[in-house]
Amino acid sequence: MKNSVKILLILIITMGLFSFLKKEKKAEINSEKLILGMILLKENNSMEIDKVISELKEKWKFKVENAETDNETSIIEINDYRIAIVNMPVPIPGDEVKTTAKFNYFWENGDIEATSHKGHIILTIINGGKDPVTENVLFTKLATSIMNNSNALGIYIGGRTLALEKDFYTENAEMMTDQDLPIYNWIYFGMNKENGGNSIYSYGLADFGKLEMEIVNSKHPMDELQELMFNLTHYIVASNVILKDGETIGMSETQKLKLSITKGKYLEGKTLKIEY
Repeated sequence: MKNSVKILLILIITMGLFSFLKKEKKAEINSEKLILGMILLKENNSMEIDKVISELKEKWKFKVENAETDNETSIIEINDYRIAIVNMPVPIPGDEVKTTAKFNYFWENGDIEATSHKGHIILTIINGGKDPVTENVLFTKLATSIMNNSNALGIYIGGRTLALEKDFYTENAEMMTDQDLPIYNWIYFGMNKENGGNSIYSYGLADFGKLEMEIVNSKHPMDELQELMFNLTHYIVASNVILKDGETIGMSETQKLKLSITKGKYLEGKTLKIEY
């Protein structure tokens, strides 16, 4: 993610976006709060920005203001958020897309398909960091509108180890409500089998101000762990819950799972362990 943020900031400087930001008295780019994604394109320059903006207005009912658009860089404002959409007529450099796609079990042959992209579109909310759920909902709708109006393969969100196929991402967005958040569009769940047990961990909760979660060496089948982790993650994000060391949690009246905060098994720093 740090490399991707550096690339974005270089692009912002070289493509003249700071000249726009200087017009704003409190314009800031906080790299720690950026939601940064890259839409992977089958063909370069296939995005139609006018149609993207029309979809944002007509489908998602956004009021799009102060739009400054051209073939390379577009800046739009929605609900006081400044959004940058940067067209890059080259593949994402290095092997990070291929490596990430290999881990994403929802995109069969994703490592092959994702790395066939010929160009990409950088999408970011420049002044995020105020309300993670609101901003991720906005980002999801923005990304979906770009994919619907370009020759897109999918999306790469390196900071969350996500490489997701277009239809998977957009279908989750279509079903999105306040009670049904597209968690799989936002959070990666890593899975490991070792020592006769199953383990699962989240990657992306930190962007919502929460500790990442781990279930380590469980005797339960992996599909149960995935369902439990998804439900817990949805609850924590949707309800803005902070879980604490020593507490218990459950997805039913009778289920009481012990929680502890210790050094991460699969992730750096401390994580919230769920005893299951």
